[in-house]
Amino acid sequence: MRPRPVLLSTITLACALPPTAHAFQFTGPDSADKLDLAKPITVEWSATEGSLHVPEARSLELWFSAVTGDSGSQASWQLAANLSISSPTSYEWDPSSIVEGIQDIDGTLSPEAVHNFEARLLDVNGNRLATVGSDNYAVEGFDFVENSVGGERTRARVYLAVVGAAAGVLLGDL
Repeated sequence: MRPRPVLLSTITLACALPPTAHAFQFTGPDSADKLDLAKPITVEWSATEGSLHVPEARSLELWFSAVTGDSGSQASWQLAANLSISSPTSYEWDPSSIVEGIQDIDGTLSPEAVHNFEARLLDVNGNRLATVGSDNYAVEGFDFVENSVGGERTRARVYLAVVGAAAGVLLGDL
């Protein structure tokens, strides 16, 4: 009869511990759809699916990374900190503050599917254990999202290059 109390105490101890993430993967939004920056976006994840196994992870920081228009450089914003990995498994993001920041500096974003979410998985002490990226997304909803690859300034540069090349050909024929 001695093993039974040990078994019960082991089960009780296991139930008392906080849930751990045995794996991590983003599950939403659907990367086939553009992220509409004019309205809230629900980011979802699973703590039981995916190939990354980080059982000691207890919380996560959620980030959004975007590629800017002309320069192609990347900008990242922390959306939330100290989110539970296992419950709830979603976060509703209101992109309005990021949108205002981009508009304030007259910035642009690439229209291509190059933007993503990032989860920084943390242990009980807040130390980063791993970083997981989502699928890439295209964005829409504001005029600072360029209408074509490279945007107006790139088209102007291409136009000048074509005109310059044509002028060079004409001058070479004279």
